[in-house]
Amino acid sequence: MSHTSHLSKKLLLLLYVGLWAVLLTAAGYWLTKFLVGTLGNPLADRDTQYAPGRVFDNVVALTEKKVVRYLGEWELQEPRLPGHFHHIGRWYEADKWNFCIKCHGQTPHSNNLQVRAFLNMHNLFISCQVCHVREKENLVPVRFAWSDITDGKLCPSPNLTSHPWGEYGAKIVPLKNSEALAQPVTFEEEEAFAVEYFKRRDRLTDQQKVLANEFIHRRCVETPVRCSDCHNSQKAFLPYVALGYAPERAAFLMSAEVVDLVRRYETFHLPNLLNPQGQQGPSPGEQKP
Repeated sequence: MSHTSHLSKKLLLLLYVGLWAVLLTAAGYWLTKFLVGTLGNPLADRDTQYAPGRVFDNVVALTEKKVVRYLGEWELQEPRLPGHFHHIGRWYEADKWNFCIKCHGQTPHSNNLQVRAFLNMHNLFISCQVCHVREKENLVPVRFAWSDITDGKLCPSPNLTSHPWGEYGAKIVPLKNSEALAQPVTFEEEEAFAVEYFKRRDRLTDQQKVLANEFIHRRCVETPVRCSDCHNSQKAFLPYVALGYAPERAAFLMSAEVVDLVRRYETFHLPNLLNPQGQQGPSPGEQKP
């Protein structure tokens, strides 16, 4: 009797283990199929031979579906790719003309972790010269225009209302020369010097490299334009309306709400609890060029 009971328990245990094995195998198969179908490469077609025309049509068709993304006052429609959790977003337009970004990159602000994203956002439509450069010592620019990011030539004000991310194909630049002969502020001597510097850099001493770096940045100001210089209701640094901003938009950028936000933003610091180093970086206006 006891032998029969022991055998029955073994059979029940085997049956129990077998059922769980089947369930786990089925769940693993379903999960693998789901993940491959959701996150797999849409270009891969393992059931058929490679067909360039079909692959191209499939890839192009992926962008036909759109998802709506709400961003404050703007409503954007973005491409929807199957299997991608994150939105594709709007493409970042490369500035092919600006001399500064050849060394500092398209997103040059990196010193202050708390504010670098905010500053780099402005870099989408404002050239480095606006905030960091003076054509002559202590001579603050008062005239501005738009220049094409591909060749640096002056261009008409873009349609600002249809490009909420600042993808205008142009950036705001300070102007030099008379009004009739106005041109963007440029760095002919500094750029020529930088080209020669990179040719000889490996043969220079550390002291020579420091001197070369100082020459390249000789027109950069110690304290760049602050957020509050542009966002204030008294005397804004940039002439918004003249640059193509609608009067309503210009008024908003200089309104009490934005001014108060900027004031709080410039003095905002993360508490030490959230700062692993226990140090707080400089405010946006204190960053070095």
